[in-house]
Amino acid sequence: MDDTNTIIIGAGLAGLTLARHLADHGTSVIVLEKSASPGGRLATRRSDHGNFDHGGQYLTSRTPEFTSLVNHLAQAGELTVWRPNGKDSARPWWVGLPGMSAVGKALAEGLQVQLGTTVTRIEKRQDEYLVETETADGDAVGFRASRVVTAIPAPQALTLLGPVDSAFAPLGAVKMAPCWSAMLTFETRLNDVPDFIRGQPGDCLSLIVRNSSKPRRGGETFVLHAGPEWSDARLDGDRQTVAAELLVAMRAATGLGADLPEPVHYDLHRWLHALAQTPLDAPFIGNSDDTLFACGDWCIAARAEAAHQSGLALGQHILAL
Repeated sequence: MDDTNTIIIGAGLAGLTLARHLADHGTSVIVLEKSASPGGRLATRRSDHGNFDHGGQYLTSRTPEFTSLVNHLAQAGELTVWRPNGKDSARPWWVGLPGMSAVGKALAEGLQVQLGTTVTRIEKRQDEYLVETETADGDAVGFRASRVVTAIPAPQALTLLGPVDSAFAPLGAVKMAPCWSAMLTFETRLNDVPDFIRGQPGDCLSLIVRNSSKPRRGGETFVLHAGPEWSDARLDGDRQTVAAELLVAMRAATGLGADLPEPVHYDLHRWLHALAQTPLDAPFIGNSDDTLFACGDWCIAARAEAAHQSGLALGQHILAL
């Protein structure tokens, strides 16, 4: 049984931002993360056929605080600017080096992060909380803390926090859409295909990205993101059928049709909670005695910077208590 002042569930951008802010100001923090690496949807899938940023494709900055973080990571060699053919925004697009997962790894450095640890239940016990977990090896491990924060998708946060405190009922109104993500490698370069193609609302594909156009990537690799409506309609679809339909959509969207060669590598990932469609419209949510909280991009907007805003706002709130 491990004791700490604050437990943060989730090592995505919101959770790591919060943990970093609290730890830098002397608060004892443990971060529990079910995945094998930190970063959440700022993720990179590695394979013998190339590496793929199969979650968030790039970062943009609007707030002074996030701009400061982006500049810091760029100076440290963790981020650089990406200028793809087909870019449809005047804002700089920043990508991790050598993959988007570099952001999470940089933020997690020096923090106490327990990877491969799934939280199964939170229980209130007098003046503290018991957080029950299961490790990747199937071991049950308990943690005790005076404060617990979930920095995970809203539906998952509600599952953990709802039975403990009714203050989190508003999470039921937050809507998050899924996303099927495809990772493809081609043997030869697709010369007539732009590096970046954005679909229209309702399309099968919301993004086609030449992942290998990003700095320090190699080969001819692509990432496809299916649209939220399309993904939701096929949430539990057969993977082979989903893969085939996405390839047909790529043939149509690129204009290559039957001239698109068969990929030499093809993998899929389903993001169950990828896009905040109806946000909370508050930077975070907490209970009446400031011992339980939830934060994430879904509090504010469907972009990575919103996760940073949420985690930072909650960190400032906790330190002011």
